[in-house]
Amino acid sequence: MYLYMIPALSLMIIYFVISRKVGTRYDFIVESFKDQYPLMFMAPVSLFLIDKFKIMERLYGQIVKVQQKMISLYGNRTALQHTKIYIAQLISIALICLLGTLLFTALAEGDVTIFVVGLIFTCFMPFAMVSKLSNQEKERKEKILIELPEVVNKLILLVNAGETVQQALVKCVTTASDLKSPLIMELSETVNKMVSNEPFHQVLNDLSKKCGIQEISIFTTTILLNYRKGGNDLILALRELSHELWEKRKTLSKTKGEEASSKLVFPLVLIFIAVMIIVGYPALTIM
Repeated sequence: MYLYMIPALSLMIIYFVISRKVGTRYDFIVESFKDQYPLMFMAPVSLFLIDKFKIMERLYGQIVKVQQKMISLYGNRTALQHTKIYIAQLISIALICLLGTLLFTALAEGDVTIFVVGLIFTCFMPFAMVSKLSNQEKERKEKILIELPEVVNKLILLVNAGETVQQALVKCVTTASDLKSPLIMELSETVNKMVSNEPFHQVLNDLSKKCGIQEISIFTTTILLNYRKGGNDLILALRELSHELWEKRKTLSKTKGEEASSKLVFPLVLIFIAVMIIVGYPALTIM
């Protein structure tokens, strides 16, 4: 029992010592991200460990994968800060899991099985969190692909009615029904840059890089190649693109429907087994 209780107490003491040493050094960062991430009360200690042991530099080869996902989700400007906070979250969760493993093992009077399972769980959690981040990135891209055909259709109607491409993009954003959708949020940022008189080609290139989706790149390239000409050339190009995007949206919707159906198979199997047990148990008891 003491073999596990002493390391647990030592871990807690080290944590509180570091927490006192850090003080208010990371308060601004914690305040900035407290609404976006859990466990921010542990962030100062985790951030101190990151800076102290230079984890971001030493493990850059592994961390860069997380940073690429953060660029896709939050853009280039804040990707590094989000990456650092995310690594801090991983460290915080690892510390909690390790402390819980030691305490539960001590309470179980040194049960080695609990200790081994706890260590496996502690090692597994960071990979699970990174996998969840990948799913968030995938869901965001799918939402953008679903919304893009509607935006292109609206753009075609506005340009065909005599609006310039810039004016049409502004109206696509201002008349959007869901201002919190990923694509509209990206277009809102694009429109703000246009209003600030940034070069139009640079604004669209930034949009393409930020989204990191092939279809968005095709969309921006189509506009840049044809918006100076205007008229029928731009409308025809956008109509052709719209047709392709709608086909991809149909394919994506079909795929998501198949995935949803496959996820129901396991619960249905469990229900079937439960029903078989309920039905067959009386017969077994009689025998």
